[in-house]
Amino acid sequence: MTAKARIIGIGQAVAGDDAAGIAVLRYLRDRAPSEVELVEAAEPSAIIPLLIDGAKRVVLVDAVLGAGAPGRVVTIDPSGAKMRGRPLSSHGVGVLEAVELARVLAPESIAPRIVIVGVTIERPAAYGERLSAAVEAVVPRAADKALRFARRRADA
Repeated sequence: MTAKARIIGIGQAVAGDDAAGIAVLRYLRDRAPSEVELVEAAEPSAIIPLLIDGAKRVVLVDAVLGAGAPGRVVTIDPSGAKMRGRPLSSHGVGVLEAVELARVLAPESIAPRIVIVGVTIERPAAYGERLSAAVEAVVPRAADKALRFARRRADA
């Protein structure tokens, strides 16, 4: 059965602040209601099938480069966001590119409501399993925002 609402945490658990999306998802594991499906994805290309399988609302949570000082929580509407020369993500294929590819591949099946909750980071210089203090501090706020979007009615 396809979930009506899904939160997808994107990132690498051993890549420092790039793990922000995974950290938010893990924070939600014991807090999200059962009707909200939680999924981890190592990279944006893995989200494409999850965007076109019938879910009504999808929240993508990822680390975002170039959107301000580390530790901010930003909301991005992928339908209105412009792709620039480089992806917003620290991954090879960015989240915006993956959403656009899903729209092209299956326009009749893509989730009608998609939002990105981003946690701003600096480009990771060193990898490890720990988030920086600035990013770790906003995980609860990013999780709350993601959960509010996931639970919001389609017409709200």
